[in-house]
Amino acid sequence: MIGIRTSLSLPSLWEIIVQLGVYFIIEDYTNYWIHRFLHCKWGYEKIHKVHHEYTAPVGFAAPYEHWVEILILGIPSFLGPAITPGHMITFWLWIGLRQIEAIETHSG
Repeated sequence: MIGIRTSLSLPSLWEIIVQLGVYFIIEDYTNYWIHRFLHCKWGYEKIHKVHHEYTAPVGFAAPYEHWVEILILGIPSFLGPAITPGHMITFWLWIGLRQIEAIETHSG
């Protein structure tokens, strides 16, 4: 529906690298502002506080969050592929790299 290709013509390595770079920039920018909003008084008390119940920096803290936060912070991860759709291989590589990045970020 958003234009992600599934055909057998696989993308070149250059196309994958450029698209992943764009995805990381879009995700990082939008995630920063949404996360900053979640640290305001209302956002923290109502939503984001659950995520900070872990006191030690562990990878398990990455997916441990309020259900609303899961929905809100899922938007930046899919915004890049929605704006610049690529191949399904690039999309799955992006999702895997994004999860690894989230775990690594919360590991201290």
